[in-house]
Amino acid sequence: MSYQSTKISKLITDINSEIYLPGIQREFVWDSDQIVQLFDSVIRGYPIGSFLFWNTRGKFAKNQIKYEFVQHYITEGVYPDEFDHVRYRNPKVRDEFATDLPEKLTLVLDGQQRLTSFYIGLKGSLTERGYRQRRKKTDSWTQKKLYMNLLSNPAKITEDDRKLKYILEFKEPNPSHSASEYWYPVGDILDVETADERYALVDEVQTELEAAGVSNSSINRKYIEQNLNELWRAVHERDTINYYELGSKHNDNVLDIFIRANEGGTQLGKEEMLLSMATAKWSEGTEPIDARKKITTLVDKLNEYDAQAGFDFDIGFVLRNLLTASELSSKYDIQNFSDENLQQMKDVFQDPEFEDALFSTLDLVDSYGLDGHSVSSTVSLIPIIYFFYENDNIKLGWDSKDGRQTRTKLFYWLCTTLLKGVYHSAPYTLINSIRNDIRSAPDGTFPLEELHSTLLSNGKSLTFIEEEVRDMTQKLQYGNKRVEVFLSLLYFPEPASQHEDFEVDHIIPRSQLSQEKLVDTYGMDLGYARRYEKLRDNILNLQFLTPDENSEKSDKDYQEWLKSRHDSQIERHYIPKDEETYSVENFQQFLDRREDQIVKQLLEMSDQIEEQFESEEQSITASGEAAE
Repeated sequence: MSYQSTKISKLITDINSEIYLPGIQREFVWDSDQIVQLFDSVIRGYPIGSFLFWNTRGKFAKNQIKYEFVQHYITEGVYPDEFDHVRYRNPKVRDEFATDLPEKLTLVLDGQQRLTSFYIGLKGSLTERGYRQRRKKTDSWTQKKLYMNLLSNPAKITEDDRKLKYILEFKEPNPSHSASEYWYPVGDILDVETADERYALVDEVQTELEAAGVSNSSINRKYIEQNLNELWRAVHERDTINYYELGSKHNDNVLDIFIRANEGGTQLGKEEMLLSMATAKWSEGTEPIDARKKITTLVDKLNEYDAQAGFDFDIGFVLRNLLTASELSSKYDIQNFSDENLQQMKDVFQDPEFEDALFSTLDLVDSYGLDGHSVSSTVSLIPIIYFFYENDNIKLGWDSKDGRQTRTKLFYWLCTTLLKGVYHSAPYTLINSIRNDIRSAPDGTFPLEELHSTLLSNGKSLTFIEEEVRDMTQKLQYGNKRVEVFLSLLYFPEPASQHEDFEVDHIIPRSQLSQEKLVDTYGMDLGYARRYEKLRDNILNLQFLTPDENSEKSDKDYQEWLKSRHDSQIERHYIPKDEETYSVENFQQFLDRREDQIVKQLLEMSDQIEEQFESEEQSITASGEAAE
């Protein structure tokens, strides 16, 4: 980034010809007092902070969404229809004018409010509504320009909160003069280019005052000269605008730079910027829609769809899926903000299949017995949503062989990616690769083998090794978001739930494993008691039970309940068959036995998956040879 300075008079002439606002900027929000205080500061010679400009060229520049600076600003968005000369929002640079733009365009990343204030004060106007006046009545509004009282004493500071040295006000055109007031249009100083012209202007002001009936003896020529000189110097002489320049090498980082540069106020999220830009673009054309309203409404529908599931989706979730379904990078890259890509996103959003894919995924996750707590990363849902969208929301019924197989693959994929945390690093780069695999797969097929290869190339895997499983069994504790996912995977190839609720139960009750209980009731050594208390919430002491089963277990002695279970139930939950391990005293032995069974199950499951990969690969090879 290079650091440079320039004059206000030089910069102001380039606004809306070479200098524009990028689509990521917000609207102008300053009021008249803030504009006045800005001008007072620059006339005093005070620093007003640095600016940040982004230089763009050629096709890249023309493809960017650009807005003009507001010149004739009206303070509210509802005003008379005939007021076609004022703007509340920044006008968009229309596509048909893009070919007339210069090769190089400067987009303002930081300093929009200040530059707009200069533009309004020097070359524009400000229109305000009278107190409690009707918005649609033309008489309710007054268009004003910025004026400076050349007869004010620049050595005296105003007594109000603004503490102005130079008296500036927005006033109706042609205000009257008096012995204490000569209201000079601040913008006229742009036409005063030389010292001789400035001296001549002082004479003109004095002549006007005399013509207005002000006696020569009461005119303070010194004040006129001082005020005009300082205004002229602020606009024409001083390098007031100190700015950093970004070039094309910063194109991919502009969004991050913009966010950091604007952290002084309310911090903007990248999804807020994308939503703002989508709102601007989607409101155009023959089928305008309000992107902000539509997307926030969809977010609410998703969260309300199964309120008990506890999902907390946000606009970022919808936008990420929208980017993915639109075949764009799911990462918030500046390239995503072109008009063409925003239109592509709009087309996808208006496709009913997109919204249906979101709800199809929620139904599927619910059928697995998972919820907003166990699905620790909503990023993990994006590939599944894309699969449904790409395959026209294929129905995966339990009564269909293909449906069951696909459900099984999706279940395994979701659980393993959550357990292994595959989205913890560079998630959106990975999502783009995953999308390519899903798009390239035959219709209705979830390409688990290809996805496994993609993960391997990214240093990740869909299968387990013994060390990895044992590490999980030692670390996962009750309350951890991955506990339900881990327990669900134990029932592979079928999920624990098929639209049936389950609760996480402590096999050996927590109450039996408190340090106090172990010492006082069972006479256990304090060291063992402390260790057992720490282990009571371990995943190896947890299982899934239906609410009815859990209630039944609570009404009985836990050992009696365990011994009354059918062999199929004992096997289903990987409970050791040796009943001696059910006692509190043998808790460690119980955990060790159960760990061995669980590790064995997950490793066998991984072997089955790898065998399936090999079988599919051989089938594909055979098909290819037959075709030859």
